[in-house]
Amino acid sequence: MSRKAGVANSGETQTKKYKTYRIQKDGQDTFCSLVLSDTMGLECNSNRRIKVYVKDIKRAMKGRVRDGYTFNPESKISKEDRYYNLAPTANDKVHVLVCVVDASTLSQMSPKAIETLQDIREEASDLDIPQVAILTKIDMICPEIKKDLRNVYRSKILKKKMEKFSAEVGIPMNCIFPVKNYHEENNFNSDIDSLILSALKDIIDNLD
Repeated sequence: MSRKAGVANSGETQTKKYKTYRIQKDGQDTFCSLVLSDTMGLECNSNRRIKVYVKDIKRAMKGRVRDGYTFNPESKISKEDRYYNLAPTANDKVHVLVCVVDASTLSQMSPKAIETLQDIREEASDLDIPQVAILTKIDMICPEIKKDLRNVYRSKILKKKMEKFSAEVGIPMNCIFPVKNYHEENNFNSDIDSLILSALKDIIDNLD
């Protein structure tokens, strides 16, 4: 990728803008056709702010929000805003909705946050946008996985987390992908990469 998205140590999102990231082809000055768009997370602390957030996300899925828009918790994007796209093309629209969830805090997810995810997912379904989820920090919830990442599909703890999330939000189990974050590693790790690439492959497959 040409730029990296920041992640706060506290687990709270650093993303306040609608940001687009392009993947540069190895050794070339050109980019892959896959584009990743990052949004603000669900740390809204009032019903009103959550409603504003959901309205902006729905507009972003329709291609109405331009790269660089700063989310305003007090008001949704207006048609007069310079970041509002009045005539979105197919390239501006979201083609796969990816929900990234911290497995280590999944049990603390509030009913309102779950309801918000359901609302966004239903809108995506209405727009014929497939949805997948990525469960991060899986090594933080299971000692077996922390000891050996290859135990990921043997972990009953992880399976229960995935089943609970699937039942609450509505994303099928086969569309939920567990991954381990690069955190203390100084070098690439094939076990970490294989999980990340598996999730990425499914996202790309959903584009067909």
